[in-house]
This record gives sequence, structure tokens and C-alpha cells, in this order.
Amino acid sequence: MGYIDVHHHFLPREYALAWKESSHVPQGLTPPSWTIKSDISFLDRHNIDAAILSLSAPGVSIAASPEEARQLARQMNEEAATIRNSNPTRIGFFATLPLEDVAVGIEELCYALDTLEADGVTLFTNYNGRYLGHQDFRPLWRELNQRGVVVFIHPISENSPGCAHTGALPPPIVDFPHETTKTAVNLITSDTVKNNPNCKIILSHGGGTLPFVATRVANLAADVGLVAKTADEFMEEAKSFYFDLALTCYDYPITLLTSFARENHLLWGSDYPFAREKTIENQILSLVSSTTAPEMRESIMNGAAVRLFPRFRTASS
Repeated sequence: MGYIDVHHHFLPREYALAWKESSHVPQGLTPPSWTIKSDISFLDRHNIDAAILSLSAPGVSIAASPEEARQLARQMNEEAATIRNSNPTRIGFFATLPLEDVAVGIEELCYALDTLEADGVTLFTNYNGRYLGHQDFRPLWRELNQRGVVVFIHPISENSPGCAHTGALPPPIVDFPHETTKTAVNLITSDTVKNNPNCKIILSHGGGTLPFVATRVANLAADVGLVAKTADEFMEEAKSFYFDLALTCYDYPITLLTSFARENHLLWGSDYPFAREKTIENQILSLVSSTTAPEMRESIMNGAAVRLFPRFRTASS
């Protein structure tokens, strides 16, 4: 019994080149080297039965124009489909959308799902400062809800695509969990979660700080009358998310998440290749040696993912 990795990035040569040529400073980091050969080797070394590929931040916001972003998204989705087709039992992918123009993004969504048969879609926590509950994204959510799509939400710097950082630590280390929390709360308070119940929304990195601050936000917002929902209603929606454990698979976060999340809503993720292999090995060891009940551990490793992506059932059996 191996892992199913739902937080697993790919960086084709064309994307790495676009990153290096971009006038932006993407997250203050240099893109790691990546090939599908090295990726499969990584899976083999760590007992990972299957991985779902996605572009990490900054996505296609590195493009110089909306049209170039559209072209880059199409190129990356077709490349991901080609990789999947060559490794159908081990590889899936979340489609990338160009969302400066939501209509263009919906067009790419339909192509990725209907023609390329993507396993779901990646959305970043904000697009030019618009968090995912913004009214501009309502048509996108309607389409996602109608199709019952798995939505993988990955953090990006606030007010993307600027992506520069001035602190001692780059945004992925400290800022990203807070960005995930902000967009999750925005999805709840805007009624996006309530109005789109068919979407299965995965929050990266254990949901950021949401499991820790949810009761605070729920009660304060309800008590002051800032939202038209009770604290209990807020909490129910907060617990409706799925949570991947990428870079979060340590004793304290696991204890919190297993008491917060719904049954079969915790998923394993590596954050490869941005996470160092030593870090990923420590995450695996932490889960294996944790006091988590065996059935919960099995659900995290692959059971919950198989429920979301039944085609990987054979890979994990």
C-alpha cells in the first residue's frame, strides 16, 4: 500500500524557460530542475503509487500578457496530458487556467476537462488581489459546480503577479499558509462554498492556518454581525474542505487536523520538487511514526484520494 500524492508539481522545460525570462521575480525562488524521468524515480523511491501534477505558483501569471498566459496555460495542460497518457496508472493532473479574463479561463477549463480529461483544476488563492470568492469568479464557480470538479487551491503571493519579497524568508515559508486561510475564509463569507456544494475543494498545506483560527473567525464574525451565517454554519463550511498535508505532516498539525477535518478529508502531498527530498522523507517518517489510528493513516496515505479519484484505486491496491 503506497501513497497517492495530490500536491505534486511539474516544471516542463518550456515553463522553466518562461519563468526565467519573466520580468517578475516569482516568489523569490529559482525554479528547481525537473524531468518526468527524475519524477518517476522519486515516486519509486518513496512508495508513491500515483501523483497528480500541477503548476505551482506563480502559474501562468509569469506571462507578459493575457494572451501569452492563455497560450502558456494551453501548452502546460497539453504537456501534462501527454505525460499522463504515457503513465496513465501513476500520473494525473490538475489543469491550469488563465484567469485575468474569467471567460477565457472557463474556455480553457472546458477544454481541459472535455478534451484532455484532467483530474481537476488548480486555482491560486488570488488573482491580482481578487480572492476566490470575488464576484468576478462566480461564473467560473457555477461551471465548476455543475461539473462537480475537484478544485486544488494553491497559495500565491498577495496581489500576484508581483511576487517579489523583501523579508528574510521568501513567501512560501511564512506567507503562503496565511494566503490559503484568507481565500478559504473569503470563499465561506462570500457564500461560494454554500452555493457550490458539488465542488470538492482541496486546501494546500493543511489549510494554512484555517484549522487554528476558524473558531475565532466564525464567532467574531457572527457576534459582530459581519456575515449572514451563524458560527456553527461557518464551521460546517470550513470543515467541508479537503486538506492536503504537504509540508504539514508533523505531530502537532496532524493532531489538530484529525480533530478538525471531516472523515476522509485529509490527503497526502509532497510538494515535490519544491520541497527538498530530505523534508519529504521526514514528512513520511512523521506520519508513519505518529499516534494516528491505522485506519486514519491509511485514509491519509491513499484512501481519501481514491474516493476523490476512483481511477487510482488499482494503483493503491
